[in-house]
Amino acid sequence: MSEPQKLHPVTYLSQIFKAIKDNLFTIGIALFLAFKDGIDFSNWGELIVPGVLLLFTVISIITAVVDALKTTYWIEDDKLIMKSGVFTTTVKELYISRIQSIEVTKNVVNQIIGGVVLDVKTPGEGVKLDSIAESSAQELTHYLETRKKLLLNEDSSEDDTIENNAEQFNEVYSLKAKDILLMSVTSGAMGTVLAVTAGLYTQLDEVFDLSGKIAPIEKLVADSIIFLVGTVVAVLLLSYIIGILITALKYHHYQLTYDGERLKITHGLFERKEKIIIVDQIQAVTEEKSFLRQLIGFTSFKATITSDAEELEELLGTVEVLPFIKRQEGIDVMRQLVPEYHYDDVDRIIPRRSLRRYFQVSWLLIIILTSIVQYYLFDKAWIIGLVLLGITGLSAWMRYKFSGYRITDDQITIRSVGLLTSRTAMIKEDKMIAVKIQDNFFMKRVRLANVEVKNSAGSIHASSELKMTDISDAERIYAWFMHKEDKAYEIY
Repeated sequence: MSEPQKLHPVTYLSQIFKAIKDNLFTIGIALFLAFKDGIDFSNWGELIVPGVLLLFTVISIITAVVDALKTTYWIEDDKLIMKSGVFTTTVKELYISRIQSIEVTKNVVNQIIGGVVLDVKTPGEGVKLDSIAESSAQELTHYLETRKKLLLNEDSSEDDTIENNAEQFNEVYSLKAKDILLMSVTSGAMGTVLAVTAGLYTQLDEVFDLSGKIAPIEKLVADSIIFLVGTVVAVLLLSYIIGILITALKYHHYQLTYDGERLKITHGLFERKEKIIIVDQIQAVTEEKSFLRQLIGFTSFKATITSDAEELEELLGTVEVLPFIKRQEGIDVMRQLVPEYHYDDVDRIIPRRSLRRYFQVSWLLIIILTSIVQYYLFDKAWIIGLVLLGITGLSAWMRYKFSGYRITDDQITIRSVGLLTSRTAMIKEDKMIAVKIQDNFFMKRVRLANVEVKNSAGSIHASSELKMTDISDAERIYAWFMHKEDKAYEIY
């Protein structure tokens, strides 16, 4: 592996598709401008703008392919090195001893041809090889893991390390078909579908004037409460069905295996992903669940790692370990995988005087905005306003009822409750970055404060908050953190 290796030939095809996808909006505008009045080659002036736009797209495709052709990787001096670039050469060097996780991804094209995307991550830098042969990925992954273990255990011989590294991954958890179905039905993917659709509609409306074309339908809906309710139900139902399909495809054949030191997670149908995480480098453990899943006794557990990935999920450093599992069963599995963490419930300590402060500002804003819309735009806006008042009121009650914290030895556990979900973060003191206490004039009068605990996650940090807690609890958390920091400082 000391000799420079090139990427798999499938990379060139995938780079073409990626460049087209990245320029899809530009291509759409160019085609719209070219065909809106029909193509007239005698009038070259009208074809200049779409021609320039398409030319830029072609240039970006050629640049992407040439970049893939010039990309090489090799191992030298216990570093994984990748060299890439067309006009400017970029060299990335990754120290093997600092590798935090290795992820293998196979999309549909890769599954057919036999290539994979290999993403090697450290807390500071990362190397993404898109794509290499599956056999090369397995060989490189094995070497990196073996070499890292040898570097971190200098007393061991390389032969012993290779032998230990050959341990089989044993399955500790998998999602069955009925679990995936129940998980999909209770997922929050519907909200994601609605948000993406709304964003796409806004972009297309600027080019194709969709608002003007559906104006008659909007008038019909606005004039009839039956059509309004029917339209809302239809949109929500369609989004719900699409969300179920997206979730089912993403978690198809989800499997978690463990070899005593590393977790290996595989899942996905059209895009098959395989991720390896070193347990000792987990920064925090998080339990997340919606109130719907809480009612049926299910939850999910995530691990927080550090990385420099650009995707949102990786940017925040969250890796799903147990995406859908009975709560007690999930705790038992996590105690087996990450035994140094405490999985006790939090103390629910939010004072009653905090309850109205969770919803009073949002209620005021909803009433004002609903009144304006009701008067000027839509005479049925009060219905939407009542629904929003009910949702925010229920959310405030749940936040008051279930938020809390617990300090156990060198760990703090904080449960933060949102609109429809709760998040319980288990953080070791040595993984914490800072503790921040905030208040204002009105909060001081009633002895309340907000507490924010930060720990390393992704390429930035993660925050866990307790809002409107008693000042004595905020001071206790801060004093515990500072006591631990002082003791660590004395040791050094």
